[in-house]
Amino acid sequence: MPIIISDHMDPDVDFYVPPGSDATQALQEALQLSLVYGVAHIIIRGRLYVYASSQVTLLLDQSLHYIFEGDGLGEIIYVNPNNLSNVPPLVAIGSISTVEMQYITNNNGVANKQEAAYSTWGWIIAFKNMRLINLTPQRWLIITGMPYHMHSIMFYFDSVQFFANIWLNQTGTVLLYNCYANNAELLFDTQSRELMAIGCRFENGSNLAISPRGWTVVGCVFVGTNITYLNPGIDGNNGSVVGCVFDGATIVTQGADNLKIVATQFQNVTFNGGSVQLTQGINYGIVGCSFVNYNVVISDLYRGHTIFIAFNNFDDGSNLVILIRDNYVVDSITILGNLFSSIPTHNSFIFIAGSPSPGQSLQLSGTVNMLYVAFNTFINSSHTSGAAYGYELANNYRIHAFAYINVAISIIYAYIAFNYFQQNYGLYNNSTGKPIGFFSLQQLTTNVKTVQNLFFYFNVNENNPMYIPSSQAYTAQFNIGIKQ
Repeated sequence: MPIIISDHMDPDVDFYVPPGSDATQALQEALQLSLVYGVAHIIIRGRLYVYASSQVTLLLDQSLHYIFEGDGLGEIIYVNPNNLSNVPPLVAIGSISTVEMQYITNNNGVANKQEAAYSTWGWIIAFKNMRLINLTPQRWLIITGMPYHMHSIMFYFDSVQFFANIWLNQTGTVLLYNCYANNAELLFDTQSRELMAIGCRFENGSNLAISPRGWTVVGCVFVGTNITYLNPGIDGNNGSVVGCVFDGATIVTQGADNLKIVATQFQNVTFNGGSVQLTQGINYGIVGCSFVNYNVVISDLYRGHTIFIAFNNFDDGSNLVILIRDNYVVDSITILGNLFSSIPTHNSFIFIAGSPSPGQSLQLSGTVNMLYVAFNTFINSSHTSGAAYGYELANNYRIHAFAYINVAISIIYAYIAFNYFQQNYGLYNNSTGKPIGFFSLQQLTTNVKTVQNLFFYFNVNENNPMYIPSSQAYTAQFNIGIKQ
């Protein structure tokens, strides 16, 4: 049975809070009354102000399920009228039950220890049709964290507007559905599990920061300058971004192994400065995406494995940059079936080079074992002449835009096959004035060796030059415009 708290004196209201006054007592008494029903289903009607005190206002324990639901759109505004210097969060989670779970043995006949640790048999905290606003100096409106690394909360946020930050640790399933974040940080952290964000919008400097193992972001919109971003963290592994739209916003990772980005649109149209910055992870896959004036930088790769880039379009200044850490090896890079469409001053090229080891200067001593570049199309869509620009590496090194494909790293095997290299229509390198070619190997340091096995098969090249050292050997067969 729901309990209604309102700033309106309606006949069905259980707790009336005069407009602008403190709703703390009403909320706490409603939670006490909920013990009778076993579920705390609190209906928020209108706008409630909660005054900060020295104690957490809502300490939610594992004895109840909690549902906070707006009637229409309910608002909770956390304020600090008494100017407290050390404001606690509005909502925190009690851990009495979690502590007691440590006494479960593997011989228990009701629940085994692992299921209890990762489920608690469906303990739920839900917010629905709510607007959450934080006007206090406390950074976080909601904080959770469990001792003993338990994962015992399922959070559901349905049609919630976040004008406040939340920090949820060690969760089970978390669902964000049809939510809106404005200048808000939503941080899902520290050994959490199973996050799903579906149909949400993040704007005006908002940040969706993810560290769960196993997560997906589907049909979400990230809008604003590059401070609005999706941030899979160091242990935010095995995640996917599907069918999203980024306009001026950024994806940035610090690891995030096995990340897959699929059928997502990236466009610096309304806002500027957005990019894709994937670092230090393995097995990145980007498939079926559209990049318009959006650089894709995959850097500091040092743990082997593979990078897979397929069936995307890179338009109007969307370069693909892949950088391997010094003295480390990437097993394979596959670039398959993409469109790279340049215009003057906004080229869309491939750059493969290096990143320095932490605390060191750049040596370009990394290696790619296997490079596949196949079934791609490289064009100058404007059919007019203009400058093409390279990519700035560390320590003032620069990989130049000499060609559609530019390499400044050692490679063992490279297959360049079934590509179309349209004539450059007057595109030229901005620093040398040389016409853009189809392939360049740049030995920026002595650590960059010639490609040990370089093969060109079944390509069409429309009179674009190749820039390679005189010592570079290669095999070219069944091509048009590339001679052996």
